[in-house]
Amino acid sequence: MKSRSVDMYALNVPLDAIKKLTDEQRFAYYLLGHIFNELVCLQKIVGFSLPKHDDRRPARVRPELGQAMFLFRLASGKIWEASKAIRETKALAQTLREVVLPLMPNGLNRLKELNAAVNSAPWLSPLRNGMGFHFPTFERWSSHLVPDESWVDDIVFLGEKSGNTYYDGADAVAQAWMFEQYGAKDLRDAVDPLVAQMIDLLRTMNSFLEDALGTFVSEVILDAPTRSEHVGKVLAPEYENVSIPFWTAMPTKRP
Repeated sequence: MKSRSVDMYALNVPLDAIKKLTDEQRFAYYLLGHIFNELVCLQKIVGFSLPKHDDRRPARVRPELGQAMFLFRLASGKIWEASKAIRETKALAQTLREVVLPLMPNGLNRLKELNAAVNSAPWLSPLRNGMGFHFPTFERWSSHLVPDESWVDDIVFLGEKSGNTYYDGADAVAQAWMFEQYGAKDLRDAVDPLVAQMIDLLRTMNSFLEDALGTFVSEVILDAPTRSEHVGKVLAPEYENVSIPFWTAMPTKRP
């Protein structure tokens, strides 16, 4: 895999500056950072999980896509939780609206745009509650459990180790319910727009969080402009080439 050297920098935020914040402001600062960390990780992992090869054999691609959809559901749930925290968590919402966003270019409008983007994805909440953070109930899946003319033989993909086992039928039911939340008459018509909207929501949310945190640090916490320091380089793979496989050569257990 092609790699190149990537520079690393560090910005020092003095403890004395952190102490000057109110407890609510410190909570808002650290919660925003926590949300950003998780969503950026998920944004990258979702991208890494999508197959980047031309091998269309079901045994290769079905488990990989199912793995990607699991991460998709997790990311969707976290987007919903992030939006809920920004809107409803008092210390965070108040600090954003009264302290941070007035100092952020177009800050209040950016928040309105983010809220509108989340509101335009009504599937986020049911996806979070129905599967993303919980296992589904019988009632949720019942309409997808009765075989009809579209059903085919079930397949269990197997390797020599249990870590390479995948129940394809279970994933077919899970994905049928998942894409039903988009509201398309034909579930196949929901796949591309749902995935595309989730990716756009991740980008919109992370862009807002990045700019809000940047304003928080530079305009609220630090008394004077502070430059980040170069702390070294790391050899890193090209983003577009990183791929998370399903099939892996499992280690042999030692006696």
